[in-house]
Amino acid sequence: MNTQELLSKACLRAEHFSQSLLWFSKAIPQNSEFASSFVSLIDQCLATRTDNTQIVTVAVGKSGGVARIFTDMLASVGILARFVHPTEAFHGDFGVIRPRDTIVVVSNGGRSQELLVMVESLKELRNCVVYAITSDPKSPLGILADHVLSLPFVSETCPLNQAPLTSTITALGLCQLIVGSCMEKSMLGINEYATNHPGGAIGKRIFVKADDLMLRGEMMPSTKTNASFAGCVAAMTKFAAAGLLVLSDNGTLHGLVTEKDLRVAMESFGAQVFEKTVTDFMNSKPITILSGSLAIDALALMENRPRPLNVLPVVNSEGLAVGLLRIHDLISHGIALPRVSL
Repeated sequence: MNTQELLSKACLRAEHFSQSLLWFSKAIPQNSEFASSFVSLIDQCLATRTDNTQIVTVAVGKSGGVARIFTDMLASVGILARFVHPTEAFHGDFGVIRPRDTIVVVSNGGRSQELLVMVESLKELRNCVVYAITSDPKSPLGILADHVLSLPFVSETCPLNQAPLTSTITALGLCQLIVGSCMEKSMLGINEYATNHPGGAIGKRIFVKADDLMLRGEMMPSTKTNASFAGCVAAMTKFAAAGLLVLSDNGTLHGLVTEKDLRVAMESFGAQVFEKTVTDFMNSKPITILSGSLAIDALALMENRPRPLNVLPVVNSEGLAVGLLRIHDLISHGIALPRVSL
């Protein structure tokens, strides 16, 4: 097979994946049984926050990978969830499953014997509610389950029609729909979400404040409103911060001077620039951000404009300057805007 044929088949496979996922957009409004089970599982997930129960996902093979991701995603939005493998369950892990826990079994065909034995045991010994995610509602698993969330019955897009390429994508897609709906129904706020993601890129976007990264105190580059051009150059050299806050005696922000402002002043005034004070060439209406704002919001304010800003004054509610934020400091600390979706 040549390269062009390989790429063409990859495109067809991608189209097959997308059509399988679009199946849910029709099943949710048109299939009342599916919609009822979908909403019921969401309610069960959210109930774990108050009724001392948990979501237990169960699967084998490649579906196990889907179930594990589902479990991790539920936990990330504050829903108590754990994954239990059927084999391990019968060698001690059964003990982590409590009466009235909600069981979600992921199995495309719904015929894996170890799953069926475990479901029977759970219903008998733990009185658990069982949800089956399967493409065959009439399978043994579908019959045993209390609720069935159907997957589209589609062929696998591997040359042998054996590797679970499409079925794993559709199962994971359904699981992610459930997680997203849980977030919407619970009206999960950004602060609550943040407590589950204290580290990494998400944590930085949610927790890090502009105040944490700005130049402040003795390191805050500033000058007075009566400063001369030469004085501004000297202060700019001293702080090497790419910007200089212009303050009144009580600390109120009156303007901002950048390296560009100094160059423009030299071009505009020539030799007379040394007779000018900072109020003659500063930016008297600089864009600012309030103290306590998220660093990610500061970065968005600096970048999402025709001409990005290199520095951003930070002020309090009374208009007093409390710091200067540099885009370099934001980027070097790993603050980054989320990628724009398609």
